[in-house]
Amino acid sequence: MTSNTSTAQQRLIDADHAHLLHPFSSLYSQKNKELAFFESGEGIWLTSASGEKYIDAAGGLWCTNVGYGRQELVDAASSQMSKLCYLHSFSNFTHEPQIELTEKLLSLLPSGFDRIFYGLSGSDANDSNVKLIWRYNNVLGRPEKKKIIARESGYHGSTVTAGSLTGITAAHRAFDIPRPGFLHTVAADWHRRPDHIATEEEFVRYLADELEKLILAEGPDTIAAFFAEPISGSGGIIPPPAGYFEAIDAVLKRYDILMVADEVITGFGRTGTWFASPRYNIKPDLMTLSKGITSGYLPLSASVLSERVSKVLYSEAEADGAFGHGFTASGHPVCTAVAMANIDILEREKLPENAAKVGAYLQNQLREQLGDRPFVSDIRGEGLLMTIEFDKDKETRTPFVQASKAGHFAIQACHDEKLVIRGARGRALAAMAPPLTLTESEADQIVERLLRAFTRIEDAMHKGEFD
Repeated sequence: MTSNTSTAQQRLIDADHAHLLHPFSSLYSQKNKELAFFESGEGIWLTSASGEKYIDAAGGLWCTNVGYGRQELVDAASSQMSKLCYLHSFSNFTHEPQIELTEKLLSLLPSGFDRIFYGLSGSDANDSNVKLIWRYNNVLGRPEKKKIIARESGYHGSTVTAGSLTGITAAHRAFDIPRPGFLHTVAADWHRRPDHIATEEEFVRYLADELEKLILAEGPDTIAAFFAEPISGSGGIIPPPAGYFEAIDAVLKRYDILMVADEVITGFGRTGTWFASPRYNIKPDLMTLSKGITSGYLPLSASVLSERVSKVLYSEAEADGAFGHGFTASGHPVCTAVAMANIDILEREKLPENAAKVGAYLQNQLREQLGDRPFVSDIRGEGLLMTIEFDKDKETRTPFVQASKAGHFAIQACHDEKLVIRGARGRALAAMAPPLTLTESEADQIVERLLRAFTRIEDAMHKGEFD
């Protein structure tokens, strides 16, 4: 017990170490780690159990778009709980909040979508989209067209299906995934491009060729869909090179393969626009939404279907039986009511526009303060989704031998400065996705804390601690 830890807090800490299985943690070492124990949040700030204030530059898990402590969302939840705390959506049961949310989402989304199915997380929404794609091809009489292609370093969730879509090997270890029928093509990672590629145009041709080679090797008649995040999030905040999705779209259309845009992270203003797909000229047949839909206040996800897909699904003969998919909490009235209140805040306060403005300001500050430092090889992102990447040699983009160790060191150095950031497995970087309410003054505080942390980070790199 530390001097700042009460007996009651220590009891909770002991219970956590004894009984909680923390997601994405080292099970062996977790029981010996000091917990990051927080009690409250307001705006971009988290307050620890010992009363220390931290800037959450990670926005939770890329999700607290409207910031912590929004009373409007508390009131929306309380009001709906008092009125109708629960109703399932099976068969012909429905309620006002999910209908209003559906209409609102369709008005904000790119044109061409007309149906939405609700779940609870990005993982289950991607699971649902896979099932919907499989059913789509079965209705069309193409039972062999079932394989799914995603990308290396892409993240689409951690259930069996979503984890199989995910292209991060650390998420597969000892879980017997990816399952058969889930394939991965080369990531659109300009920073980690092959050495022989000199221009973005060459890189785009290479990526499209690699995808087409995989499709032809497997058989075009067996490939159902291609999943991609507009900007790869958990894999390292990787924006696509110019023209990438146009080139990919041409390949997919050639072989009648559906395009799924996973906007779990990029949706709801994160990149400076409501959704990132139009920014990169992505024309998805399905979309996956979560996180920012409620700013993390309650669990909710959405599988969004284009008219092309829904028309086929709704053409199925009644004799073929019911649509056998759904969850107890699909379209939950409290979650959908909170989502409506959350979207109202995003609209009223023009938070997507603020993300574009303050995001540009923050990235400019980072480039001015850190861009010339010897180990800072890249500062990239869109809106309030960005990262600083560290390499042993910035000119050749040669990573540290122990890049993950360097990344963990950077996270801890920032935590010691009361700044919460994220990392990426196998990479040395400091990823940030602060609430979209961020002001320029608050952005300056992030930079100040990063600079203090970077003194330690740079010193460790100079000493060769990650070679």
